[in-house]
Amino acid sequence: MLSSFYPVVAGRTSDALSRNRSLYQVQVSQIGIQQLQDQLSSGKRYSLPSQDPASAIRVIGIQRDLEFRDQTLRNLDSSQGYLNVTESTLGNVQDQLIELRGLGVESAGNVSSEEERSGWVSQINATIERLTAAANTRYQDRYLFSGGTVNTATVKNSDSTIQFSGNDLSLMTIADNGEYIAQNVTGQKALGLISDGVVSRVNLRPAAIGTTRLSDLNGGKGIAAGAILLSDGLERITVDLSGAETLDNVIERVNTAPTISGRQVQFSINNGAIVAGYADGSPGQLRILESGTGRTAADLGIYVPSQTTPLPIIGNTLDPVLRPTTLLSQLNGNTGFDATGGIRIEQNGKSYSINLGTAVTLQDVTNTINESGASVRADITPDGRGLRVRSTQSGADFSISEVAGNLAERLGLRTFHNQVRLDQLNFGQGIYSADGPDITFSRNDGSEFSIDLQGTTNVQDVLDRINNDANNLNPATKITASLNPVSNGIIINSVEYVPDPLGPPLTTIPGPVKVRNAGGSQAATGLGLVPKGSTEAVASLTGTTYSVTGTDPNPQEVKGVFNSLIRLRNAIQENDTAAMSRAVGLVDTDLSRLSLSRGELGVQQQRIDDLKGLQEENQIQLKSEESINIDADLAKTISELSARQASYEASLKLLGSASQLSLFNYL
Repeated sequence: MLSSFYPVVAGRTSDALSRNRSLYQVQVSQIGIQQLQDQLSSGKRYSLPSQDPASAIRVIGIQRDLEFRDQTLRNLDSSQGYLNVTESTLGNVQDQLIELRGLGVESAGNVSSEEERSGWVSQINATIERLTAAANTRYQDRYLFSGGTVNTATVKNSDSTIQFSGNDLSLMTIADNGEYIAQNVTGQKALGLISDGVVSRVNLRPAAIGTTRLSDLNGGKGIAAGAILLSDGLERITVDLSGAETLDNVIERVNTAPTISGRQVQFSINNGAIVAGYADGSPGQLRILESGTGRTAADLGIYVPSQTTPLPIIGNTLDPVLRPTTLLSQLNGNTGFDATGGIRIEQNGKSYSINLGTAVTLQDVTNTINESGASVRADITPDGRGLRVRSTQSGADFSISEVAGNLAERLGLRTFHNQVRLDQLNFGQGIYSADGPDITFSRNDGSEFSIDLQGTTNVQDVLDRINNDANNLNPATKITASLNPVSNGIIINSVEYVPDPLGPPLTTIPGPVKVRNAGGSQAATGLGLVPKGSTEAVASLTGTTYSVTGTDPNPQEVKGVFNSLIRLRNAIQENDTAAMSRAVGLVDTDLSRLSLSRGELGVQQQRIDDLKGLQEENQIQLKSEESINIDADLAKTISELSARQASYEASLKLLGSASQLSLFNYL
């Protein structure tokens, strides 16, 4: 402080200079007093960053961090509010399901009258309405279970089924630096509103092209960012590929790199692999090496450390994953995919024929399916390896078959095919086979033979067992089993019987082909050949061919709360005790899902509490650091103010004394 004072004027000097020096000293004291008074009134050491730049920079950073912490606390409070309402709603749903489970057990275990069944159906319908309202619960103008479609009601009643209108997207909020937390539970996770996906069984084998992103190569693992070395054995150059995003970027950087011994290296893509050589097309030596400890060349399939490899060098197939922009011409190793024909979706008794002949990309394929009118979601599987189609309509059967040709089979999306396991049929209940013969066939000549399905595991095994039976080899009476080429199911064919005038007389009566369950087995019914509740299926005659057209024994369904209740309601209406027992099992699965979801909610809420406590502790620490850097020390400030005031008074006295000097003071 004292360094700011001018020295006392000594020796001979002019009055003007003395007064100027005294005035400056008074002004400095006034400014100092004003600053100290500002510190006392505001509690801050400075009001402008220029007054203490180093401290101001630290305070700005601290205040920015405090604002972030304040926002994260608001985020956590908001998330906690949503999750509290969600947990309460799911608890209510679980209570209602427990009540209806008891109703299902009672209906399946007792002989009931029509009036009792009607009452149970009314009770189930009322519960479905209440659960629909619960699924459409809103909090702060947002539907809780709609996922990312926050302004769309979660479900709606449609044709005695429940239609899901949301998605299974989790809404994430910032909880800390680099840490996010979900503030919703999706309807799919808690209530089960989307079916398991019908996932493509075939490998569509997309080939890499120039626009393929590097991150999509090697099954989605991508390539290591780095550089590659190119050498002819005499010279060596390095090509940096660290910023490349597509294969075109890689090719451009290599093809515009400096020459090696006067020759330009040239990369291209052929059949999904990189081809390396020289631009002049002449033979020579070319080695492709890693830079340092990298593995970029190996990931690109072109690591060639030996000089004996002939040119051109053909790299390994790059194995890209499927993306919406993948061209159909890239599939099957760049030979293309013929999408002519169509697929048929059967859902809730309605049929949707979908023509994919104009599709160019996989996005065109999925868009066409999604816009078909069927309640389905078509997309690419999360691992990028195939297509997936899922139903969003609870309480309705769902299947995919052919329109004409075999497009659904070639896409791997047909739900009933020759490799379907028998224990997966009829919603996982199998075909109800028994010991001994399972199916009896009446041939066109009136004779019979039976087959035993013991040891069969899939549909093809059943077809082979029928077609190759030792008692079914006579061409005149042979019964042929095959997959229905259009709709799902098995079809039984046989020609009309033509008597052999030279043969022995028949001991049976010729007639239409028939199929029935043998003994205590229900395999013919389980395979869809005999209608449920019937004893046999009689073939129809078209021209000279008898045909028994089976129904689809492998329909798909949404596995969730609404599907379970609708199945229970339908089973009670039809007085089908087996279906009632199955529906009770579905409800048990729903209760387990709800319990798991509520348990995860509890963990999430505890995590939010912990994060809030951590953020509050961080705020206290940051505010303490902010105070250290900006708050004034009141005791020190008061002491400095007293000293400044004393100095100011002395300066005034000095100025007054200097103003009264005369000529005698200089003699």
